[in-house]
Amino acid sequence: MKKLEIHVFPSKTTSGKNYKISLAGAIVSVICVVAGVAGFLLFSPVSILNNITSGNITDIHRQNVAIKKELSTIRASVDETILKAEETRILRDSTLKSGGLGFTLESAIFEEEKTLEKRKGLKEIEHSFRQLIDTLERDSALAAKLPILHPMKNGHAIKKRFEMVHDPFTDQDLPHRGIDYVAVEGDTVYATGAGSVTEVRKHRGFGLSMKVEHMKGVRTFYAHLGRTLVNQGASVKRGQPIAIIGESGTESSIGLHYEIRLDGNSVNPESFFITK
Repeated sequence: MKKLEIHVFPSKTTSGKNYKISLAGAIVSVICVVAGVAGFLLFSPVSILNNITSGNITDIHRQNVAIKKELSTIRASVDETILKAEETRILRDSTLKSGGLGFTLESAIFEEEKTLEKRKGLKEIEHSFRQLIDTLERDSALAAKLPILHPMKNGHAIKKRFEMVHDPFTDQDLPHRGIDYVAVEGDTVYATGAGSVTEVRKHRGFGLSMKVEHMKGVRTFYAHLGRTLVNQGASVKRGQPIAIIGESGTESSIGLHYEIRLDGNSVNPESFFITK
C-alpha cells in the first residue's frame, strides 16, 4: 500500500521528524475535515438563529394557534345551535299543549306510524279472511264443521264469560275457559258445528260432559248435562240436538258450560259466533 512520508522541522536548529501515513488515511482525513467545515457552516448557531428570526418557525406556530382558535369558535357555535334547537322544541311543544292540542309533534308522528301499522295489519287480516271465505265457499263440508252456532237456542243469557272469575268452591280467582249459559232442567243442547263425538263421560266438577271433534285440532266441550242424545263415536250435524240439560257437576245452579279448544287450548267461543 502506498504511503505518504511527511517531514516536520519544528525549528531550524532541531532535526526534522518523519511521519508516514497511508494514502487512503490521508484521503479520509481530508474528507472528514471538509465535512466538518460544511456542517458547521450549514448548522451553526448563527444559521439556526437566522431561521428563527426569519419567521419560518414562528409563522408555523402562529398558524397552529389560529387553527386551534378557529376550532374552538366552531365548537362553541355548534353547542349554541344545539341549545337553541332544544329551546325551540320545548317552546313549540309548550305552545301546542297550551293551544289545546295536547300532544307533541313527535307523539303525533308516532301515532301516525301506529295508525299506518294498524292499517297494514287490518289489510293482512282482511286478506286472510277473504282467503278463508274463498276456501269455505269451495268446500261446503269444511264450512259445515266450523263451530259458529250458539249451543242453546232462544237467546239463553250468559252468566259467566271467558275471563277470570271467582270460584265459590275454592274461594280463588281462576281462569274461566269457556261460557256458562243460564238454563233450566230439560233445555236442549245443540252441536255448534258438524263433527264426531269423541267422548261422553262424567268429569269431576263438570258432571256429565261431551266432546265433539269438528276437524283436526278443533273441538267443542259441553258440560253439566243431564243426559246425552248421541253416543260416543256418532257423527253429528251442525244444529243437531246432542244433549239435555240436567243437574250435574259442581255448578252452583243449573246451566251449560261450553268451550272451544284449538290444539288443546281453550279460546273465547264468542269470537266464533255469527249471531248474537
